[in-house]
Amino acid sequence: MKFIIDAHLPKSIAAFFNEHDVVHTSELENGNRTKDKLINSISVLEDRILITKDNDFYYSYVAAKKPVKLVLVKLGNMRLQELKDYFNRNVATILALLEEHSFLVLERESVRVLE
Repeated sequence: MKFIIDAHLPKSIAAFFNEHDVVHTSELENGNRTKDKLINSISVLEDRILITKDNDFYYSYVAAKKPVKLVLVKLGNMRLQELKDYFNRNVATILALLEEHSFLVLERESVRVLE
């Protein structure tokens, strides 16, 4: 699987997907200022799953199926270590669900499948 992690999440989250091809927006030409439209284009052109906290991607996914697959992080405010602990506990579930589904919502108590 290939992923793109949006600016609203720390680059360190990529470590949980270390067996996969992962790009953080900070690595793109415009860094964390990369426009959502370009992130969607990269997702589609490179078949990358977007991991983001940005609700704007919910609307673009529902309207146009862009990004190609979406993991929407809805965990509220967390300390970095809490966020890492969450991904550590749930990365296997996230990866397994992405084999069959294209839209996940990460919530404190669950990983919810929307599509």
